[in-house]
Amino acid sequence: MMKAPLARLMLFLLAAQLLPSLKVHAAGPEDPRRGGPEDPRRGENAETTYRLEYQIRGGAISRLLLFFPIRVFYDAAAAIDLTARTHAGGVTCFTFAGIPRPAYIVRTLGFSGKTLALLTVSREEAAGENDAGELLSLWRQQEPEFAARVKTVKKFPHGLTGAGPQSFVFERDDSGYCRNIVSALAARYRYHPAKTGIYFNVFPMLADLLQLFNHPFAPAAGNGRSGSFPSEWTGDALDLSGDMNRLAGLLEKAVKSLVSVQQKSPFHLRFRVTSSTPEAIEICGESFPDVQIWKGFMIREMFRRVRLRPADRVLLEDEIWIGIRNNKGHGGFGRLRLKRID
Repeated sequence: MMKAPLARLMLFLLAAQLLPSLKVHAAGPEDPRRGGPEDPRRGENAETTYRLEYQIRGGAISRLLLFFPIRVFYDAAAAIDLTARTHAGGVTCFTFAGIPRPAYIVRTLGFSGKTLALLTVSREEAAGENDAGELLSLWRQQEPEFAARVKTVKKFPHGLTGAGPQSFVFERDDSGYCRNIVSALAARYRYHPAKTGIYFNVFPMLADLLQLFNHPFAPAAGNGRSGSFPSEWTGDALDLSGDMNRLAGLLEKAVKSLVSVQQKSPFHLRFRVTSSTPEAIEICGESFPDVQIWKGFMIREMFRRVRLRPADRVLLEDEIWIGIRNNKGHGGFGRLRLKRID
């Protein structure tokens, strides 16, 4: 009798996992007009800096057999800075340059939500305790309903290993397709060889999430660097079953064993040019498919926003949002973004 409720709990976490997420219902991507004009200079092999980041947040409150409270919360985030060099043919190569802030997972353990685990990996191992304290304080402010029931907090500080330029590498072409992805970044528990027993795959997840960009945002007749865009167009058919099942294995063993996502039908993003200025062309795609993926859980919405520099179509920002919920509102949101920051 425990298998079905446990599977539902794992799906709550999976839904949150897929969305590098924000627990905000009406908010959308940041206003691109906040930034100043981009540097129009560009040449082959010229170096620029980008930031790749995601956040995943989800929670569920329910009852098992009407008597036993269930409270599950999961929040994961990671960001890395990348050095980018554009080569002949428009292929841009990205290599690891640093971590701008701590990566973390904050999650409840068990069914009752009385124990909280906080796993962190900081730029400097000595900063781990301060980072953990700040993250915990912020979490208590943002999630008072969960925080009020937490009786025990377990902290698991980690150090970063393999943090050289080739530790996180990928290539991106003009269509936004990411390939040759290599991720050797790892979080090592400070008290190694002791083990936490909790998955802390924040950097492998970041590498895997890059594949969400591998769906064309430009119309079929054009590409990201040449030609003009029509006012509106329909993107390719999307089936995210493979992406979701792959991520499930990085999230939690139980999710992989209990949940097999199968999207009931494909859907399409409807794209349009929402802004065109001397500083940036902005392309937005959206869909509200309400397509079932597992036991009443549905992809409710998906958004993609791409900003390009008009002069040479250099990428300024590429961002994806996805929302998964059931009819009771359980599920999660997420966000993945690659943004030029120099």
